[in-house]
Amino acid sequence: MEKIVITGACGFIGFNFAKSLSKEVEIIGIDSLNDAYDPKLKYLRLNELEKNKNFNFFELNLSNKKFLEENIQLFNDVDLVLHLGARAGVRQSYLEPNKYIDDNTSATTNLAMLTKKTGIKRFIIASTSSIYGDTGEKFAVENQDELTDPPSIYAATKMFGETMVKNILSDREYIIQIPRFFTVYGPYGRPDMSILRFIHWIASKKEVILYGSGEQRRSFTYIDDIVEGLNKLCKFEESGTFNFGSNITWSLNEVISKIEEKLNIKANVTYKERAFRDVDIVLPSLENSKTKLGWEPTTNMNTGLDKTIEWYKKYENDITDIKFKYDYEK
Repeated sequence: MEKIVITGACGFIGFNFAKSLSKEVEIIGIDSLNDAYDPKLKYLRLNELEKNKNFNFFELNLSNKKFLEENIQLFNDVDLVLHLGARAGVRQSYLEPNKYIDDNTSATTNLAMLTKKTGIKRFIIASTSSIYGDTGEKFAVENQDELTDPPSIYAATKMFGETMVKNILSDREYIIQIPRFFTVYGPYGRPDMSILRFIHWIASKKEVILYGSGEQRRSFTYIDDIVEGLNKLCKFEESGTFNFGSNITWSLNEVISKIEEKLNIKANVTYKERAFRDVDIVLPSLENSKTKLGWEPTTNMNTGLDKTIEWYKKYENDITDIKFKYDYEK
């Protein structure tokens, strides 16, 4: 039986990826269940995962090196470490930089060191489109367009995490893969990201907070496409960096209009000052992912929104108490 460690297993992408795996794969799920966003949603995901007999959960904070090493037995006979655990979000990184350093850089360093110590030969570290900054009409190419001066604290901690892994596991015997995600959305999504919170606010007829004019564009990528990309990456046995995103962009205003149309409810939009260091557009080059992995996104925005809204309506009562608006947004 294949054995895989998934960090951030109760996170949005970790949860959906774990659900996609064959029951023949033994999953060691690790998560700190922290309060980077409302943990009620993390527990909702965990309850679903624990229905699977091949899923074993362990609550661990990877930034605590001593605690991690005390649980080194979890990494025995592991074939692959998929490191999805991280603290995300540009705005919040300026408010709590130390937490981002702990959870994105120190945690990643500790995990890479433990991976080397236990002799695991494959390490996948999830990264972010944020390290490219604002690309304009240009498509960001891996190993070429990363900014030497990262555009946010979040981006800096993720980029340094990448660098630490590549240096710690620099021997040729290791396979190191870096998927970079572009604005992922879908069922069980994060409540601090635009699409799910727009759906919630419009469906519940609450204020929709929009920072800036709403004309900034995003490469919204549906979660099933991301999961497919990760599954292909797990089968690909060469090191490399890969963009996972859509090169069809939508403005925030266009997304709100689509949700209004699908819910048949008019949004109550409040425009606020543009968020600090918010980018206009980030476009991924998909050439590497297409040629090496045979991957490109196939879910269009209409289908993705329909599926996300369908999930929201099904679980509306379960997430009614989840926080979608944060103290720094008052």
